[in-house]
This record gives sequence, structure tokens and C-alpha cells, in this order.
Amino acid sequence: MNSITLKLFQLLLVVITSGFGLNLSNAFAADDLIAGAKKEGNLVLYLSTNLTDANGMVQLFKQKYPFINVNLFRADNEKLLNRILTESTAGKFNGDAIMISSFEVRVLLQKKLLQKYISPHSQYYPEGFTDKDGFWTSVYSIPRVIAYNTNLVKPDVAPKTFDDVLNPRWKGGFGMSDSATLWYTGFLKFAGEEKGRDFMRKLAAQKPAFRDSETVIMQLLGAGEFPLGLVYSHQAATMKKRGAPVEWVRTAQPIVTGLKPIALSAKAQHPNAGKLFIDLVLSKEGQELIRSFNRIPDRGDVTSELKEGTKLFPADPRWGDSYAKYVEGFANLRLQAVSPYIALLARIRH
Repeated sequence: MNSITLKLFQLLLVVITSGFGLNLSNAFAADDLIAGAKKEGNLVLYLSTNLTDANGMVQLFKQKYPFINVNLFRADNEKLLNRILTESTAGKFNGDAIMISSFEVRVLLQKKLLQKYISPHSQYYPEGFTDKDGFWTSVYSIPRVIAYNTNLVKPDVAPKTFDDVLNPRWKGGFGMSDSATLWYTGFLKFAGEEKGRDFMRKLAAQKPAFRDSETVIMQLLGAGEFPLGLVYSHQAATMKKRGAPVEWVRTAQPIVTGLKPIALSAKAQHPNAGKLFIDLVLSKEGQELIRSFNRIPDRGDVTSELKEGTKLFPADPRWGDSYAKYVEGFANLRLQAVSPYIALLARIRH
């Protein structure tokens, strides 16, 4: 081997082992996926996001890959999980890519209904927003935050921490969803069981106003039915843009954040098409689309006004292993808020 050939060989090694070489490798892998997906010709999606968001993602995918026919089944998290489990038991489940919330992902993992797929885009997602074992990556976050009605609460007296919500002035004036079990679980995980439960006892004594969803809480907060509420930050931001007298707090920790993971089905009949969809949704272009839906994209290099000044505490799907305990704990919080005597009877019966 002469000196010129040796230098060319050494240069080739540098290119292959450099970032350029890695990008080249990813490009070859993407070409292989596209070729495989063309042969498959179909993609079956099971998504729990709303219909507008789902259609937007499908439309982008069809623009990129018009040769793939897309079949979409969409439902809320609980219904989607039940459908997947029922169809799997009957041997009829044929989904390729699944997007569903944190705890449902844990169930699917335990049932061995997901397969490992590490997207080349997963490297751009912070710790806690992608699975260390490579089974899922979160598409967007759904944080719960404190919000307040600006006609009723001035910024200088608005709570800056959750302990501030315990001020007697807010008694009976803090709206909460009666399905906020994930927030309750995350708060205890963040603060520790003993400190967290002590806070919850004090919160119950504040007589929070429970309603059946964060959306209802947000609407009532904007209407002035109560001064404070625990709501989704993207809903608060949307109402504020529409002129509603609401603002939300970025400093109160923890900002417990529900995730929306996407994963490849273990039963995928069109795995290449499924991987292409996952890669697109997790790509920078896909995440910018997610941001346009007024969602909080989880990719680290995609900015969002809703991320600024916040530190999110992502829900670990493994919390679901002891979820029944937290469901009972949150139910007891609601009972205490109504009547400590009723809560005591409930504990005695158990």
C-alpha cells in the first residue's frame, strides 16, 4: 500500500467514525426502511391523541411517503389500551405503531406487546423522556401547573410554590380535577412519601373544589368560579391567548408531567412503515408540527414558549406498578376534602 493509498484509507476511517459517518450510516438505514416500507405498503396506527393532532401527523406522513396506505384507530388512553389487550387476547391485534400515555405503556411492556426500537432521533430527547431500554420515546408532555384568574388574583399574591396554596386565603378556592391521580403520584414521588402525604392532608383541609376534568377546571377558572386551579399548561396558555383572564405559574415544583410515548408494536405486520412513522414524529420536523398543535414537544432542540422557565418532572411508566395504591390515596384526599368523617369510615372499611 503506497503512501497516497494509506492516507486515503486513513481519511475514510476518520469519515466513518466521525459525525458525518454516523449521519451517513443513518441515511443508509433510512433508505433500507423506506425500501422495506414500500414492499409492505401499509401502516396501522393506534393513537390516543386527539383527532386533529392524529390527522395532522398522518397527513405529514402521507406527504413524505405517499406510497404507504395508513389505517388509523384513535381513542382515549383507557379505551385504546382495552382494545389492544382485547384484540391481542383474541389474536387479532395488528397495530404497527402505538402512541399512548405513560402508565398504559407500562401495561403493554408487561404484556410483552412492544418491541425495542431505538430511533436515530431518540438521542435528542432528555433523560426521563425516552426509555433507557429502548422501547419508547415521548412525543409530547402534558404538565399540570397552578393557574390563577388575574381578575381575582394579583401577580404579587399569586402562589409561587405549592406550599403557598396552603395559605388560608385560598381555602375553598383551589379547583382540581377528580382524575388528577397522576399528579398526586408524581408529587409523592418528588417530595417523598412522608412529606408528600403530609402536604396532601393539609391540602385536603383547604377544601379544594373538585370537578370532573382539567378542561372543566380551566373553563370555570376563566369564568371566575374560583381564583386558583390545577390545570394543563397548554390549556391555560390557549385561553390566555384568546383573551381569558388567566395566568399560570412556572415556579411551583414539582411540575408533574404526563408523557405521550410512541412505540413499535411487538405484533407489527409492517415494522418498517411503523419505524418510519416513529422516526418522523420524533424528528425535528415532526416535533415542530407537534408544537404547532399547541403541545409541548419533548425533543430537546425544539423550543417552545411553554417550556421556558419550567423544570418538568416526567411521569415514569414504572409508577404504574403500584398505581392502585395511589388511586386509593387520591380518592381518600377527595373524601377528606368533603368530610374527614367519611374518609375515616372509608379507611375503616378497608
